[in-house]
Amino acid sequence: MATTKNTMPEQYDAAEAGVETPATQEEVLMDENALLRGLIEAGNEKDNESTYRQIQIKRAGTLKFVFRVRPVSEEESIKCHDHATKFAPRKRGQPKREIETNTSLFRSWLIYTATVDEDRKKLWDNKKAQEALNVLQGVEMIDAVLLSGEKDRIIDVINEISGYGDDMEETAKN
Repeated sequence: MATTKNTMPEQYDAAEAGVETPATQEEVLMDENALLRGLIEAGNEKDNESTYRQIQIKRAGTLKFVFRVRPVSEEESIKCHDHATKFAPRKRGQPKREIETNTSLFRSWLIYTATVDEDRKKLWDNKKAQEALNVLQGVEMIDAVLLSGEKDRIIDVINEISGYGDDMEETAKN
């Protein structure tokens, strides 16, 4: 018995082969609108209460106080770093040069900056508490009130909601 040879060419499916096909103008516009919406939402999230995290300070099983923190931007983080850094005197035409950064002070500035404005006024900028603890400014209240381990845990929360968590590592890998 004779076999017949198939003379029809095989169908080529670009999607199955992993080759991208050009998007239609409608698809591009839909993606552009989704992209724009996503950009605007991401830009507004810093001040969105859904990104806030509540911090409870407990000692010996007793709740001492509660406050909320929000994500910090890179610009805010750099300002906190600058507040905690000593710089060499600038010579004409030379960039500023760091001498030393006080890590504890940087962490306090980060907590102070990340604290939601309303809570910052009640806690860190509370004049009665500042007088009672003999401190002059809000960032000093943080060192007067919080223990080192408490600051560590708060910084971990701030970093997580500011995009430094494990989820971002997974996103970057994909």
